[in-house]
Amino acid sequence: MQSFLPNMFYYGFPVVLLSTVDANGKADVTPITCTFNIGTNAVIALVKLNQAYDNVMAVPEVVFNLPTASMWEKVEAIAPYTAKDPVPSQKAAKYTHTDDKFALGGFTPLASVKVRPPRVAQCPIQAEAKVVNVNDRNGYALIELEIVQVHAEDNLVLDGNKINPLNWEPLIYNFKHYYGIGEHKGLNFSIK
Repeated sequence: MQSFLPNMFYYGFPVVLLSTVDANGKADVTPITCTFNIGTNAVIALVKLNQAYDNVMAVPEVVFNLPTASMWEKVEAIAPYTAKDPVPSQKAAKYTHTDDKFALGGFTPLASVKVRPPRVAQCPIQAEAKVVNVNDRNGYALIELEIVQVHAEDNLVLDGNKINPLNWEPLIYNFKHYYGIGEHKGLNFSIK
């Protein structure tokens, strides 16, 4: 076993297509993977150089759109783009400005029920959320949210209010590589 300190220790999480709107109602969608959820509480990390951060500060509402593993190419299609205009100098070498990441990714905006940002119709799970607290850091913010409405395709719903993990194939981001979840191994004792 080797011991070292990498320049980035980011082992990844499920991908979320986060949709937001600016003060004028212009929608944006951006892939993020720094998320944590428990119950109806969520925490996300947003880099302050991103349009998503500016939008959340202007309109403190979001939608978590959860793509399937098979959608990885659509997610990657929008990854090198930013709605920030002009593109911040720190991002200019890798990112290009666009006004419409929904169109670039082939995503269809769908009206939300309880928040202003649109949902992504192609994502089989969507969770509307409202910001409850923002914790500013140097170059990013940790944002606490409350989930206020969840939408899921019929085949993903169990007992009327649970997601069926046997039918759900999330897109996982692992050390900058995309994966599905693989073979089902078993059940946790608490649900047997």
